[in-house]
Amino acid sequence: MARLILIDVKLEAINSDPNAPKEASVVLSLKGHRIKGNHVSEPNQDDLAIVAIATLKAVQDALPVAVEFTLRNAIKLTPQFLDTPLLVVIVDLVYGRSKYELTGACQCEEIVINRGIAQAALDATNRLVQFILSETL
Repeated sequence: MARLILIDVKLEAINSDPNAPKEASVVLSLKGHRIKGNHVSEPNQDDLAIVAIATLKAVQDALPVAVEFTLRNAIKLTPQFLDTPLLVVIVDLVYGRSKYELTGACQCEEIVINRGIAQAALDATNRLVQFILSETL
């Protein structure tokens, strides 16, 4: 069964200006091929959203059919019953004539929060990705 694997996540300021936009770069692997997604922040966009959008762009590029992802929300929750943050990504998807609302989550340590939000975005898309890949490969 083909699946997307998260290889690398980077989030960096574009230049040394403290107000400079940030760029996220996410690298996925599919059957040994690397797929990269990038996203430069827009005004008032937080780090979680920047990384989630870069991840969704990589997923979109990895698929052999046209899909359209729109990030609805990327949030960090700190429930009392967990020792580490819970990251949640909610995505709208258009595939053919169908529209879906996808949700993914990942629990992770604060020091790997960018990797965690990328993993949550992959979690949101994984069933659809597996379906599409099984139908087309």
